[in-house]
Amino acid sequence: MSAPQHAGGDEEPVGPVPGPEGDLDRLLATSSARSPHRCCFLLHVRPEKLDDYVRAHQDVWEEMREALSASGWRNYSLFLRPEDGMVVGYFEADDVDAAQEAIGRAAISPRWEAAMAEYFAPDGEEKQVLPQYFHLA
Repeated sequence: MSAPQHAGGDEEPVGPVPGPEGDLDRLLATSSARSPHRCCFLLHVRPEKLDDYVRAHQDVWEEMREALSASGWRNYSLFLRPEDGMVVGYFEADDVDAAQEAIGRAAISPRWEAAMAEYFAPDGEEKQVLPQYFHLA
């Protein structure tokens, strides 16, 4: 972890000092907070479709809910930043990679993805998985 910057004198730290190029990738890849049991990702919904997108998630098909559970997804939540349609997803699984592969193979997935496709910004339906670097149990 980079040492915090100081504004000078006895003032409090104001932020991390950037490290040499590549340090961030190494830190994220080797952080002890990484876990095969937690996954956080970003999606991007078209702002003009936000109402319909959120409404669609108030009544997720039971078959889709069952497929997620059968695939090992649990504690799955979606959060929205309405200003720009940024969606943050989070779920837990015994093995998040295996759980994502399993839901990708579920028979219901293509139908659900087709139904949701109209809501996403161009390239916004591809999950951008975020690296984890801190966890407090």
